[in-house]
Amino acid sequence: MANDPFSNGTTMKPLLVLTAIALLAAPASRGDTLPRVLERAILPIRVQAPLWGRFETAIVNPRPYANPYRDVSLDAVFTRPDGGTVRFWGFYDGGQTWRMRFMPDQPGEWRYEARFSDGPPAAQGAFLCVPSDLPGMIAPDESNPAWFGYRGGDAVLVRGLHVGDRFFARNWDDPANPADGERRSAFLDWAQRQGYNLLSVASHYLNRNSAGRGRGWNTPKLWPLSAAEYQSMEAVLDDLASRRILAYPFAGFFGRSSSYPDNPADQALYLRYTYARLGAYWNLLLNVAGPEPLLPNNAYLTRDQVNRLGSDIQRLNVFAKPISIHNPTGNDLFLDEPWLTYGTLQGPKTVDRAALAAILLRNHHPRKPLLAQETLWSGNINHIRSIRRDYTDDDLRKNAIVIHFSAASLVFADNDGDSSSGYSGTMDPKDCRQNRHDAVRLAWDLCAALPFAHLQPCPGAVSGRHAFCLADPGREYLIYLERTAPVIVTLEGGPYEATWTNARQPSGLEAGGAVRTGQVLEPPSHGDDWILRLRRSAE
Repeated sequence: MANDPFSNGTTMKPLLVLTAIALLAAPASRGDTLPRVLERAILPIRVQAPLWGRFETAIVNPRPYANPYRDVSLDAVFTRPDGGTVRFWGFYDGGQTWRMRFMPDQPGEWRYEARFSDGPPAAQGAFLCVPSDLPGMIAPDESNPAWFGYRGGDAVLVRGLHVGDRFFARNWDDPANPADGERRSAFLDWAQRQGYNLLSVASHYLNRNSAGRGRGWNTPKLWPLSAAEYQSMEAVLDDLASRRILAYPFAGFFGRSSSYPDNPADQALYLRYTYARLGAYWNLLLNVAGPEPLLPNNAYLTRDQVNRLGSDIQRLNVFAKPISIHNPTGNDLFLDEPWLTYGTLQGPKTVDRAALAAILLRNHHPRKPLLAQETLWSGNINHIRSIRRDYTDDDLRKNAIVIHFSAASLVFADNDGDSSSGYSGTMDPKDCRQNRHDAVRLAWDLCAALPFAHLQPCPGAVSGRHAFCLADPGREYLIYLERTAPVIVTLEGGPYEATWTNARQPSGLEAGGAVRTGQVLEPPSHGDDWILRLRRSAE
């Protein structure tokens, strides 16, 4: 058994193995060792799994356990088409059923071997990973990790919307009740038409059990561990994945006012089980805890606890999913920690766009994307207190562009009070202030048409508080002017060809001629705010 990665020199007991996707294994006879059992068990069936999708197999284990979540584990080794190996693990899914889920990242034939920790053989088999229309797993962009992208694919302009605590609730959207069984679908249909590709979801994974928030909403109760509760959550996540919508768990693994485990052994069990079930979702970001576990005067975790939990999650992170933490207003407290792979920022809440960019850039990391999570929430009481009024539609549009030109990804919200209120909280069409969503979409559509993915913030290239710059110095510059006013540009090399786009009505381009460094550039006299694109001319 020298080639058996699970060999411990013991003999195996009888076990019937079943798979969820057409792979069957025969029962072993007493005294068989693992290699002979598995060699006989494989049937000549070619199972296919989509690239960046999920391979899933179910295994029946008839042994009785007092607590199957704790008493036994299902461990596997997956062999890639290129010969490399990946160790992963399965999970108990109720009754006598265990499952393994795996996200293949390489086309070709994959092989796997699995066994239970108490000795019985589980399964051995193969599947063929085939190309798919999935965009790839959400991750820092491979060529320019200051932006989000899809692993194996392109950079992505995140268009995020925060939604309230009821999103996963069974007593808000019950398919068995015709009166409300289409609420979630109707909301998601609207979100797709609006262009949203990420939802920040409150009370996900755990319920925020406080009045006016999650209390009263029958969201999945993941702790203590319950396979049925996870299945309820996964049905919604599967719908999001089919719609190509990303999910950001606002509360994370350890949510405020939630029933998360508080001792390290239980925390390790909870993290391992949750990752076994959700790690293979290409559209899911990870978040250690939220909202604001280190909120001054109301913290519920310490910095050391967050770092320990973040490191624990990263050690389990077989698929290298993005990991962050929800921060209080101010700077990202964990941006340089090795376990954190994307930043999350709350604020600043302002219409001073120079101050907005300054704080975003202070928290910019050239190799970690930045999620502007609570930086532009219309109708939110905390934002209204900060700016002494609500945002206008023009504020929303201009702030959204400045956030993008600071290399941050925006999560918008349409509130009417706190973060669990308004259309973002009720998801009821009568509460939607559509003009606000349209204003932000106009900014996103403009930014999506720009070649931003290879650029980084370059504030030193422009003068004045009204100018914001993304650049690949020496090759290309994008400059946003929030008002019609001159700007001085400092360029490497040149000359550059200039084109102007009206940011309010981006229907056409206006030529700006050749530009060299140090010039004072005047935008067209008509219009309000402008995008200037400078591309290196042929010498």
